[in-house]
Amino acid sequence: MKKMKKLFLSLGLFALMSLMTTNGLAQVAIGVNAAPNENALLDLKENDVSGIGTATKGLLLPRVALDSVSSPAPMTAHVQGMVVYNTNTSGVLIANKVSPGFYYNNGARWEKLFFGMGYTNWFYMPSIAISTGTVTPAGPDITIDLYAEYKKQFDGSQTTFVASAGAPGAIPYIPQAGDLYYYITYYDDTVFTISGIDANGVMSYKVIDAATDCSYVNIVFVLK
Repeated sequence: MKKMKKLFLSLGLFALMSLMTTNGLAQVAIGVNAAPNENALLDLKENDVSGIGTATKGLLLPRVALDSVSSPAPMTAHVQGMVVYNTNTSGVLIANKVSPGFYYNNGARWEKLFFGMGYTNWFYMPSIAISTGTVTPAGPDITIDLYAEYKKQFDGSQTTFVASAGAPGAIPYIPQAGDLYYYITYYDDTVFTISGIDANGVMSYKVIDAATDCSYVNIVFVLK
């Protein structure tokens, strides 16, 4: 009887230790003998316990050759939340094209991380009206926030914004102002003088003469 009690006690202690070990491994820190961040399931530290950027190594994700954004291959199925680094440039139609970079899976297709632009990281700014009603070549610069004008065409705030049935109320993948470089690739220099664009997309200009039907400015945004 005494041996049976000892056996039950040993089994009870073993079960308790196993439970404690399982709970302790629910969160894991790798790279340093320190507790993981309380909000992280996996915390890669590498001596950067302070979290101020003293680490010298990064996380290397699996490198795979995707066929297209619509195909799960080389995986056997689309898995929501899967993240990979794609090494392939596919020869399929632009709508399904992949190019080297990070991709995540939304459960139905691959989406390229960071704005999901796929084959390029630049785009023309949507058309906007730039006021030329007052000609003041000797006056102070006029300013226009190019980023704000761009964003309000995508966020659903304009009354002329119309989405298809079932589509989100705003266009996804809108970068922040500081995520972009801003370029003027052409402007009518008989109508405008462009003084410059600041880092947040605010353009300064003067109107030096009346505009015509052919007066325009080409503005290009580049994702950093």
